Amino acid sequence: MSEQKSRSRHLIDSEIISAIDLIPTSDLSETTLIESRTNLSKMMPQIDVTQIFPVTFEEKTVPSYFGGPDIRIEIIKPRQPKYTKMPLYYSIHGGGMVMGSPVGDRSGNASLAVQHGFCCVSVYYRLAPEHIQPSQLQDCYSGLKWCIEHAEELAIDTQKVAIAGSSAGSGLAAGLALYVRDQKEFDIHHLRLRSPMLDDRTSITPEHPYAGEFVWTLRSNYFGWKSALGHEPGQEQESEYYVPARAKSLAGLPPTYISIGSIDLFIDEALLFAKQLVFDGVLVELHVYPGYHHLSPMFPNAHFSQEGAKSSEHALLKALGLL
Repeated sequence: MSEQKSRSRHLIDSEIISAIDLIPTSDLSETTLIESRTNLSKMMPQIDVTQIFPVTFEEKTVPSYFGGPDIRIEIIKPRQPKYTKMPLYYSIHGGGMVMGSPVGDRSGNASLAVQHGFCCVSVYYRLAPEHIQPSQLQDCYSGLKWCIEHAEELAIDTQKVAIAGSSAGSGLAAGLALYVRDQKEFDIHHLRLRSPMLDDRTSITPEHPYAGEFVWTLRSNYFGWKSALGHEPGQEQESEYYVPARAKSLAGLPPTYISIGSIDLFIDEALLFAKQLVFDGVLVELHVYPGYHHLSPMFPNAHFSQEGAKSSEHALLKALGLL
C-alpha cells in the first residue's frame, strides 16, 4: 500500500513503522486461515525458556468442567520462589480467536516469574471456526478453575490471581472475568487487557477513518467474530461472556489495566469499555499510545512499549498487594 493511498501511515510512530512493511496487511478469511496459522507459528519459534531464564516449564492436561475435551496448559515457575504461595498470572493468547498459541507469551511469562515470583499459566483453548463459543469460554474457565482447585499442588495464593490477555486473548480474559464474577466460585484480583477485542459490533460498523488500516483490519475482525460466534456478528442478543462490550454492568470486576494504540482497530471499543468500568465503580488504568498499531509488541524497546511495560507491571503488582 503506497503512502499516497494510505489513510493512516503518516500517524504511525516512527519507532514501530517498519513492521508495516515487514508484515504486509492482508484480510483474514476462510481461504487464507490455514496459511495464516502456519505463518504465525513460524513467527513464534518454540523457545526453551528454561535455557534462557531460571524457571521450570511444565505442560499439563486438565479436565474440562463442562464435559468437553481435556485442556492443555503450560506452567512456568521460578526455580527460586520468592513466596511460599505464589501469585497466579493466568494468560490467554491472542490471534483473533482463530489462530495463535501460548508460545508467544512464554518469554514474557518466564520473565514475570523470575522478576516477581509469579506462577504463570497459559491455556490452549480450542480455536474457531472449528469450535465456536462457548468452547473458548469453557476452556479458559476450566484451566483457571483447575489451578484454583489445585492451589496447594501449584503452590499458588488464591487471593492473588490475575487474568491477562492480548487482542482476542483480552476479549476472552474480560469475558472470563465476567463469568467468574457471576459464578462466585472464586475471585480474581486484577485484569490486564492489551489491545482488547471486546465488541463484535465493531466488525460491522463503517470503516474507521484512521484506525484499523494495518495488521488487524475490519474484514479480519469480521471473520474472527463470525468464526467464534458461529453466526453473523452484531445480532441483538449476544452473551456478555463472549462479547464483553455487551455487558449491562461491569461492576464487580477487579482493578483493570487497559492499553491500546491510537490507530489500532480496537481503539473505540477500548475507550468505551474503560468509560463503562469507571461508571460502574471499577478501578481502571487506561493508556492510549500515539501512533501505535496492533503489532507494536514486536518492538519492546520502543519508547511507549517500555512505558507500557512499566505501567502494566506496576498496576499488576499494586492490584495484588505486592508493592
